[in-house]
Amino acid sequence: MVKDPNLFLNAKDLALENLDTIRVALSTCIDEGMIDLEDSFYNQILELLEEVSVVKHWEELEELIVKAKVLEQDIAAWLSLHGRTSYSLTWPYKS
Repeated sequence: MVKDPNLFLNAKDLALENLDTIRVALSTCIDEGMIDLEDSFYNQILELLEEVSVVKHWEELEELIVKAKVLEQDIAAWLSLHGRTSYSLTWPYKS
């Protein structure tokens, strides 16, 4: 069976889109006065965005997606402490 050659690229694009969605939501909250101590969440997002943008293999992408999901959960918990809701994003996976 021949796999779709664009599957990896589509997954990478979705991961980048999700990370950017989290970045924009976090930036909005910070602009409204919420404090991200030492910009730790924001810096982690930027690092993941950079890493995902250059990744070339599924195995590496899968590892970064796991990190991104953990970061998404950490940010969701941080947002809930401030009375905000977060997104429930759908992350790509290798089928």
